[in-house]
Order: sequence, then structure tokens, then C-alpha cells
Amino acid sequence: MPAPSYLSGDQLTLNRYFMELHNLQQRGEVKYTEDIQQVGPANARLWTCFITIVSAGPKFKQEATGQTFWLGAEQKQAARDGAARLVLLNIGYKGPIH
Repeated sequence: MPAPSYLSGDQLTLNRYFMELHNLQQRGEVKYTEDIQQVGPANARLWTCFITIVSAGPKFKQEATGQTFWLGAEQKQAARDGAARLVLLNIGYKGPIH
């Protein structure tokens, strides 16, 4: 299964969403937990990243708190980045992706 089109590009582009979410957590604006699972044989791994929003600061949508967002991909980083993108969209993040 190929990665979604928004995940295409070089590796630097691929990890921007997760990096931004991580930075939000480091600044205390969002708290989340992450679980990464892999299934399938070594030549056909599927990685799935689950990110659960524990809390979100007042400038974000509170409805996302307690929800889990997930994405599966052939590459671990693509799964992490895709799940992080879903989180950022659902909390109403409007800042730039660095």
C-alpha cells in the first residue's frame, strides 16, 4: 500500500508534521501518547502509528482531547507523520509547519 499523496516527497518533508507536534508537546501546548505497531513479514511490513491526545491548550479544539488518530504506511516515519498530520488538523493547528 503506497503512502498517501500528501506524504510523498523527500524524507525532510516527510517528518515535518511529527516534528511540529513534538515541538508543541515540548512547549507544553499539547500532550499526547504514541504507540507504533508493525505487522506482516519483513519484506512487507505495515507500520501503524496511534497518537492519543491527552490534553490540548486553550488555543486548540478541546473536542480532540481523548481521541486517538492513526495511520498505517509501509514506512515507520510515514505512519508517524501521517498520524501527526491528522492530530494537527483535528486540534485546529493553524501555524506553519517548520
